[in-house]
Amino acid sequence: MDVFKKSDLMYFGKAFSINFQKFLDRKVNQYNNMFSLNQEESKEIFQEISKELEEKGDHQGAAEIYRKILASEPNNMDALFKLGNVYINAGQFSEGRETFKKVVVLDNSNAQAFYLLGSAHFALDENQEAVDALRKAVELNPGYAEAHYKLGLIFDARSEHDQAIEAYQKAIAFRPEFVKAYQSLGFAYESKGMRDEAVKYFKKAIDIEERRSSK
Repeated sequence: MDVFKKSDLMYFGKAFSINFQKFLDRKVNQYNNMFSLNQEESKEIFQEISKELEEKGDHQGAAEIYRKILASEPNNMDALFKLGNVYINAGQFSEGRETFKKVVVLDNSNAQAFYLLGSAHFALDENQEAVDALRKAVELNPGYAEAHYKLGLIFDARSEHDQAIEAYQKAIAFRPEFVKAYQSLGFAYESKGMRDEAVKYFKKAIDIEERRSSK
């Protein structure tokens, strides 16, 4: 069996991308012709296809569909949010950051959008921007344990251990079984030379894991 050369794979990928777009257009056109669907119904078909692609791990294909929806509806919040999420799940953090910037401009009351924007900034080592976005997330939703936890990670990365400990404690207060927060608390106390406190939280994390595994 012949093995693809690297250049062959590149051309194959490009051909697939072009044909995939044709497939989408053809599939929706078929639905339109058969059932005389309107724009809203066509959009629903795109969303169904994108959901299937996401479930299969085809982030590129799913993103292409959301971009197609946004080409005709640039301010479609649902498509923008899902596109940004696809980018982040695919590790395309720059694209995710830019997409969620648009989301929070259109809706500055969406705590999850600010959390995901902060997560994208954090992945890109834009720590102050990440802190600003995550603080907005917890301002909108004070019980957002994941946002408090991620703030703790950023403070730890900046060796601001007291602030990190405060953030981890808040995460645990809102989610008492948050294993990673207990572990991170242990490391933060260890960094401050507080060995007894560190051990206490490491043991707590282990206890939770053991309880879960015994169920």
